Amino acid sequence: MNAIAHPIRQAYRQQTPPKAVANPQRKKVRILSIDGGGMRGIIPATVIWHLEQRLQEKTGNPDARISDYFDLLAGTSTGGILACTYLIPDSERPGRPKFDARQSLAMYLDNRGCGIFARSWFRKLTSLMGLIDEKYCSGNLEKALKKCLGGQVRLSSFLKPCLITAYDIKNRRAKFFTSVDAQSDSNQDYKAWEAARATAAAPSYFQPACLPTGNNPEEVLVDGGVFANNPALCAFTEAQKTCFAQRSGDNSRPDHPGQQDMIIVSLGTGDAKKGYALDEVKSQGMVKWAKPIIDILMGASTDTADYQLQQLFDTKEKENGGRYYRLNPQLKGVDNAMDNIRPAHLKSLHQLALQYIRDNEEMLEEIVDQLMENS
Repeated sequence: MNAIAHPIRQAYRQQTPPKAVANPQRKKVRILSIDGGGMRGIIPATVIWHLEQRLQEKTGNPDARISDYFDLLAGTSTGGILACTYLIPDSERPGRPKFDARQSLAMYLDNRGCGIFARSWFRKLTSLMGLIDEKYCSGNLEKALKKCLGGQVRLSSFLKPCLITAYDIKNRRAKFFTSVDAQSDSNQDYKAWEAARATAAAPSYFQPACLPTGNNPEEVLVDGGVFANNPALCAFTEAQKTCFAQRSGDNSRPDHPGQQDMIIVSLGTGDAKKGYALDEVKSQGMVKWAKPIIDILMGASTDTADYQLQQLFDTKEKENGGRYYRLNPQLKGVDNAMDNIRPAHLKSLHQLALQYIRDNEEMLEEIVDQLMENS
């Protein structure tokens, strides 16, 4: 894949319920969380590709995959789609993932988002550029997701537990797609593309998703970013509910882990917060407030989850305690639009992520070592 450059050619420095008490001999639960952000998903996809490469190099196993080194994957919107790609099983190799991290990244770089953000001039005209109708055709989104994830793959078949966020605007409640629920309740066993369709239904960009619910009330779902663009805190709570030892058959892995039993790697899609001066927002009505308020609410939820987890993990003893890593580069000189699919822009996002990897080599090596130590 020519569009992807090797991240680092230089030599690496080698480094050697909530009340749960840390046990130095017990393996920690490893959690990967990925934010929403449309095509900016190139950034976490690049970081994950780098982590997978380092795991392959340090273990000497070219078949190592990112899902081998995490016990729970969480994602919102583009992060939810990425999480699905890492967990979908290969029909020809039972127990192994269908895609590697390089292929997941290629879906964004080489295929420009698989046509998700493509629109005809007719669509632009009839939607008045997104002012009176959704900006993009939901049919294109569904077609792309079915092609990428498969039309029949269900959450219950995922290789590891997952959590994918959405929000039910009809019943006014958060919706969490989890493979644990899918395996115990057939009404929750959605197809992978359906969960991805719901989590990516960004208001004003795509129509809400209406999914079959069995005997439950109809659910009308939109992008989980409206309440959890950064799903790391949701993943933390989900992990506390999960019996990892029972599920994996590994008694060294804790059931219902507490903070001291977790390693959380939280990946953002770039910090692009824009400040708004009083003159920009005073005396403005609903139309002019629409874009700023969405930007503000999503940014606020992202930062709040990060702050709460930082406080939770920083207040505990670290020697044998949990670890929390937040990786989210500043979007300097890069368009922060989630639907910009110009090849030059996609390359810029990839290059920004590679530079971030170079600037944070020590932390990334620490993460790799922690993942291997607890494998």
